[in-house]
Amino acid sequence: MTTANTQANSKMPRSGRLRLPGSAVRPLRLGCEAQLDGNEVIYRLARELPSSAADLLEVAAMAFAADRLASRPSGRKGSDGSGWGRQLWLEIPVREPDLWDSVAGQLAALLHWLTDDEWTVDFSQLVDGAGPLDTRQGFLFETVPDSSSLALFSGGLDSALGLAHDLRTSGAVLVSVYTNNRMKAAQRRVVRAVDTGAGSSCVHLQYRVSLAEPERENSQRTRGLLFLATGIATAWTLGHDQLRVFENGIGAINLPYLRSQEGPQATRSMHPRTMRMVEGLASAISGRPFRILAPNLHLTKAEVVRSVPDIDAAVIAAAVSCDTAFATRVSGPAQCGTCTSCLLRRQALIAGGRTDGDELSRYRSRSPEGAPLAAMTWQLERLRDCLNTADPWQGIVSEFPPIIDVERITPAHLIRLYGAYVREWEAVDLTSFRPSGYRSAALCETTS
Repeated sequence: MTTANTQANSKMPRSGRLRLPGSAVRPLRLGCEAQLDGNEVIYRLARELPSSAADLLEVAAMAFAADRLASRPSGRKGSDGSGWGRQLWLEIPVREPDLWDSVAGQLAALLHWLTDDEWTVDFSQLVDGAGPLDTRQGFLFETVPDSSSLALFSGGLDSALGLAHDLRTSGAVLVSVYTNNRMKAAQRRVVRAVDTGAGSSCVHLQYRVSLAEPERENSQRTRGLLFLATGIATAWTLGHDQLRVFENGIGAINLPYLRSQEGPQATRSMHPRTMRMVEGLASAISGRPFRILAPNLHLTKAEVVRSVPDIDAAVIAAAVSCDTAFATRVSGPAQCGTCTSCLLRRQALIAGGRTDGDELSRYRSRSPEGAPLAAMTWQLERLRDCLNTADPWQGIVSEFPPIIDVERITPAHLIRLYGAYVREWEAVDLTSFRPSGYRSAALCETTS
């Protein structure tokens, strides 16, 4: 699938190439068409990224850029490439092209799983020292202890809760990606809010990835690889072979709300299979087993809320979980209050007994009405019907075939997970997003 070619033009810092469907080959360079800035991270780590770590990060950033620059067809009808998928060819200069040639099949399979596109990725030789993550900086001292645990941090409610839980007993190194200054500032606010009341301290490392030209596609299905790659690259730099992610099970699996959603039309950024495939890719690149730990994968979002009962309401309010918070320039609060992510956040806080956190949070709208709530409600009705059959597992498989792709969670645990999720929604008055009376009070006292 791939060939390694010699790259001779040292004046071009990242002379990768991209071919979109129906168009000629065009340059795609980090530092020109797209930006990858990890200098702040490298300086704080007080060490250079190993070549495999820098390559992984730059490959993920290039794939993300290609994903955003290639418009999908307007007729998004299927997961077989007939209406939703694209055919993308990408050439990426790397430090170790022979190594990347050997894992090209795994990378293409992972990208296909995430995006529903057919990817052809070739690798060429990067000029020595020409990458955006290469540095000649001399370091005087180290600032990050090797013993610190490492976790991805998005700035959303799940990551804030996970960090608060971990800081009870140990310090942490957090790895974030931001695409604009609003996102950068929001992530830092959440870290400061959590860190202020914690017994242990944390080190926050942020990578910037952005495009120098307007994006043509907003589905961003390669985000999962980009986020996980930043964590893995940082872990390798610190000498670690594991990474923690705090996504709850409902959000990670992300069953489609509508029957018209097929394949990756429901994002798979932190899907259990995504984590397993990225583990395999990382292990093949490094030659050592790599593990992605997801301690909340068996829990609903409300159960994660209840697992950290002492978290301050101000921390909850600072966390940003909205789908569109940083995608567009909007006035007022970052969170819309009406997308599926905002609604799930609000449901989890109410069912988890933290209405104070929901009331303190700022949304552009507190009215739950709209298409997202209707889609979520219909999904709930279908889940409830499946769980009430004589064979709940067969019922869920028949109604939600993508659940077959879930790994690391047994059918029995999945039935328990979605049963808890359905009951938690009964704790919410959908007309006002307030507790629905005795049901919510009883539910908040129940432990999983």
